[in-house]
Amino acid sequence: MRISNRLILALAALFLLTGPALASGGRFALVIGNSAYKDKPLKNPANDARDMGRTLQRLGFDVQLKTDVSLRDMEEAIREFGERLKRGGVGMFYFAGHGVQVQGVNYLVPVGARITSESDAKFECVDAGRVLGKMEDAGNELNIVILDACRNNPFARSFRSAESGLARMDAPTGSIVAYATAPNSVASDGKGSNGLYTKHLLENITTPNIPIEEVFKRVRIGVMGETSKKQVPWESSSISGYFYVAGQPQQAAAGRPAQSAAEQRQQDQKLKEYIAGLEAEKRQVELERAELERRRRQLDQEAARKLAEAQAPQEKRLREQLAVLEAERRKLEQERLALEAARRETERLQTAQAKQPVKPPQTASPVPGPQVSAQPPKPWQPPQPAARPKPRVDDRATVLSRLAGTWRLETDGNWNFPMLQLKPGGDTLYGTLVGDQRVVERVELSGLAVEDGNLHVRLDLKRPPQQQPAARRLRELLRGQAPARSIECVGDLSGSQGGEIPLVCERVDAGAKRDDAARRKETGRMVRTGGQRGF
Repeated sequence: MRISNRLILALAALFLLTGPALASGGRFALVIGNSAYKDKPLKNPANDARDMGRTLQRLGFDVQLKTDVSLRDMEEAIREFGERLKRGGVGMFYFAGHGVQVQGVNYLVPVGARITSESDAKFECVDAGRVLGKMEDAGNELNIVILDACRNNPFARSFRSAESGLARMDAPTGSIVAYATAPNSVASDGKGSNGLYTKHLLENITTPNIPIEEVFKRVRIGVMGETSKKQVPWESSSISGYFYVAGQPQQAAAGRPAQSAAEQRQQDQKLKEYIAGLEAEKRQVELERAELERRRRQLDQEAARKLAEAQAPQEKRLREQLAVLEAERRKLEQERLALEAARRETERLQTAQAKQPVKPPQTASPVPGPQVSAQPPKPWQPPQPAARPKPRVDDRATVLSRLAGTWRLETDGNWNFPMLQLKPGGDTLYGTLVGDQRVVERVELSGLAVEDGNLHVRLDLKRPPQQQPAARRLRELLRGQAPARSIECVGDLSGSQGGEIPLVCERVDAGAKRDDAARRKETGRMVRTGGQRGF
């Protein structure tokens, strides 16, 4: 009911009075300027707030000034501001500092905000719509919101979107929202003690006898002229009357209205020319951007074609080399299959020969009558077992291929060795120690060879001195013994049975040569792991 009465009185005053002025009641202002940001500090917002606060006080505003405030202090100041506006009159909210937009919502950044992603803005910043909501809830006659917060986004790297500046907000009924620049654009922080927008605002807001819309229009003309139309201040207004910040014009001045109307028409014409120029420049920029994009695509296609032509001979050579390598691989595979077939056939024949029974010697049937022996009888001898077939002599490539796989080294003295992984490569045998990492780190494979039907493996036991008792290290140093120990194991390939190869290991380092006890040999075996048979 109270709001309706105020609206009726305001409409009656609008239609009954000549040149009506809005909000003849109290004037309340909340002025905030944040400069001391941790990541991207600003030079002028705190100065802007202090200068704006002093100016509004001279113009009759009850000013609530805040500089470099935190989130909690900003929210408390906005709440108190909303309570004061319930007394009626005019409310003005001014903010200078960092502002960001996230998904079309404008946020005012307090000092100390911790923002690492877009989702943090709603919890660490103040929604600009909250200020408008508090003003609208107060039900006062007129509200003015001035946002000089369209500077570069200090958190752009951690934001998914590339939106800059502030988004457009529609002004509620009976209010006007002014921006330092157009929506989705950025404003200059200024080179002097004030930001560019606030500097022109301070110059024009004290001009008497002009309404608030005229103030913002003059600010826009000044900023556009100083920035060569790169920064265009913007307003969104829904007020229907006139509000004079620095005083109402005198009705007694006879020639003043006509002069003010002429000046206003002239300024409107200049503004239209500025806007037309901006639209023309925008169209020109769009045409140039389209032409640059067309040239970029053309250059990309030309570069791709030249690159393909330059790489064509190299790709052809690579394909030819791959074909030769593939033919060589197939040839080697055929040879391997032939050798494998010959090996299996040899094993089959040897197995069949070993299983064949030994036939007893045939004797002639006795002939009746006296027999005359030409030779004296030989003494009786036990039957000799069948001769064991001679071990096969395989070529080196076959021996190396049979050694391929993983072997476990076992000794009768339970020496702790890692497993040995063997892999042939042409005429060479390569080895790698695998198994328990702690054991592998203490042992180094220093020698590997296949000679005269034997496999030679040399292992160096690395025992860091810091891991030995002090007394033992001193004793070894006095004896001239080195901390490292070398062990050579020789596997008899001709004596292998199944998946085992007989093994003899002994120490071959300098310390073992001086100590007969350390040179004792340990017998053992190499056992293939993985369930394979033979070597």
